[in-house]
Amino acid sequence: MDRDHIVLNSIFYICLTAFFLYIFIKEKYLVAKIDKKRTVLEDKLVNKFKIQGKTSEKILRKIIKLIESLGTALILVLIIQKFYIGNFLVPTGSMIPTIVPRDRLFGNMFIYSFKAPKREDIIVFKEPIENKVLYTKRLMGLPGEKVQIKYDRLFVNGKKISDREYTPLGELSYNTWTVPKKGDIVKIVPGEDYTAKFEQENIDVAKVQKLLKENSGYVSQLLPNVKFYINGSQTGMILDYIHDSEVLSQLIKGKTVTEKLDEDYYLALGDNTNGSYDSRMWGFVKEDRIKGKAFVRFWPLNRIGFLK
Repeated sequence: MDRDHIVLNSIFYICLTAFFLYIFIKEKYLVAKIDKKRTVLEDKLVNKFKIQGKTSEKILRKIIKLIESLGTALILVLIIQKFYIGNFLVPTGSMIPTIVPRDRLFGNMFIYSFKAPKREDIIVFKEPIENKVLYTKRLMGLPGEKVQIKYDRLFVNGKKISDREYTPLGELSYNTWTVPKKGDIVKIVPGEDYTAKFEQENIDVAKVQKLLKENSGYVSQLLPNVKFYINGSQTGMILDYIHDSEVLSQLIKGKTVTEKLDEDYYLALGDNTNGSYDSRMWGFVKEDRIKGKAFVRFWPLNRIGFLK
């Protein structure tokens, strides 16, 4: 992680924390000020809508107060969950036995603002397939490393690093991938010119993007033989580029795309090797997709504890 990013993140969190401290210290003053402004608003609405009768006026004022209270609380909760402590419900069994479906977790949402993720961290990240759902997986491959699954174990730079079982499924299979790092040159090579195929089937770039977001498996179906290379060595998919309309347009025309990476990438795998849709199938996770580190389970009560 760049020093400049750490400095900027430090300034941001100092300002944000100072804001919350100010709210805490000046709570009575702020509440009184908000009450005063709310009363002014209530009076304006009563006059504007010509509310008559004490009961009707009282109901209106209560509704406005309730909206203000809920709105303020919701905004503060969302800020805290986004930047400090996240609250997550796990819907799938991809991390069994470490995490099971319906477990609720707290996530440290600021740790990666100050240091890079480490191997074995359980990360929460926005998946690169549909670009909208948060996944929880274990980070197992670091930028620049060569990863391979053989004998149902994960090998990094030729050395077995974990006794955890990883079945060679998906694109990774028995191949060796280089995890992309910042500054690497990525080359995306299409197998052919797909223009005629898409024109015949009346498929445009926007439709291709839609299909890719619905299922990353369409990469091999819609764009067969598209290969990714890092510094000349073939590696796994980087879906961030496939979802880029300009890059995708070039690939459809059969043109090779070459880019310099501006961020590090990681390999994310589920502990439940045969029940996890992870990097083996859809490739690497860009650093800015990682939102936080899951560190404790707080529900169900009989399984409360730190995650390892």
